[in-house]
Amino acid sequence: MSMTSPSITLQSSIESAPVSDAAKEAVARSNKKSFGIPFWIFSGWLGIVLICAVGGKHLPRGNVKVDYLTSALINDGKWTHVFSWKHPLGVDPNGNDWLSAAIQGARNSMIIAFATVLFGFVMGGGLGMISGYTRGRVDTVISFIATVLLSFPPLLFIILLLTILAVGTNSSGVAQGLQSTVWKLSASLAILSIPTLFRVVRASTMQFASREFVLAARAMGAKPRRILMREILPNVVKPMAAFGFVAAGTVMVIEGGLSYLGIGVAGSSWAWGKMIATGSGLTILKKAPNVALVPIMILFITVLAFNFIGDKLRERLEVKQGGI
Repeated sequence: MSMTSPSITLQSSIESAPVSDAAKEAVARSNKKSFGIPFWIFSGWLGIVLICAVGGKHLPRGNVKVDYLTSALINDGKWTHVFSWKHPLGVDPNGNDWLSAAIQGARNSMIIAFATVLFGFVMGGGLGMISGYTRGRVDTVISFIATVLLSFPPLLFIILLLTILAVGTNSSGVAQGLQSTVWKLSASLAILSIPTLFRVVRASTMQFASREFVLAARAMGAKPRRILMREILPNVVKPMAAFGFVAAGTVMVIEGGLSYLGIGVAGSSWAWGKMIATGSGLTILKKAPNVALVPIMILFITVLAFNFIGDKLRERLEVKQGGI
C-alpha cells in the first residue's frame, strides 16, 4: 500500500493549477526590464540637447558669429547657399550662424522649461500635498484659488504677467514695452503652471493618503509634517517626475508661441521660439525655408522626446504603485 506525502500532493496541485491570462500578463510586465529602443533614442537626443545647454558658449560652435559677407549678399537680395560646411544649418537674414544659435537656444529653452517646472512643482506641489492631505477648509480655499487661476485664458494671463514683470523704460523714462529676459519669462510661466501642477499633486496625495502605511503612521502618533515628508513625498515624487517631462515639453511649446507673437526672449539672447519667429516671414520662407524649419524640427523632436519619455515613465511607475 503506497502512501503519498501531503506536501507532495499540495505541490503538484499548485503546479497543475491553471494560471489566468491576467496573471501571466502581470508577470510579463514585471519581468520586462527594457524601456524599448525608441525610449533610449529619445533619451540620447535629450542628452545631446542637455550637453548643448550646459556647454553653451564653451562648445566649438557655441558662439553665434555673424557672417557679414553673407549678410551683405542677403540685403542685396541675393540669398546665398542654404547649407554649407561653414554653416551646416544655414544662416538667418542677418547672417547669424544657425547652428550656433540653435546651441545657445538649447540653453535658454531648457532653462525656461526646467526652471518653470521646478518652481511650479515646489509651489504647486507643496500646496497640492497640504491640500490633498488636510482636506477640509484648507483644501476648499486652495482649490478655489487654483480654479480661479485656471479660469483665466492662458495667453491673456501670461501677457498680463509679462506686462507686470517685464515692462522697462529707456534713458528718457519712456516705456519700452515687453523686455523679457529668460528668468522673467520663466517666472511668468511658472506662475501660470502652479494651478495645473497643484491639481496633479493633490490628486496623487489623496490617493496615497488612504494607504495602509500612512494610516499606520498616523495611528502611531506621527505629526502631519512628518507624514507628508517621510511617507507621502517619496511616493508623490515618482508620478511628479513622470509628469514633469510632459510639462517641460508643454512649456517649450508655450515659449515658442510667445516668441512668435514677439513677447518671448528679447535682446541678444537666443531661444528656439525666437529662431522660429525670425524665419516666420513669408519672404524668408520662400528664399530660405531652413531659417524656420530647422528650429521647428529641433523643437518638435525635443517636445516629442519629453512626451514619450514621460509616458513611458508613467506606465512603469503605475505598475510599481500597485504593490505599495
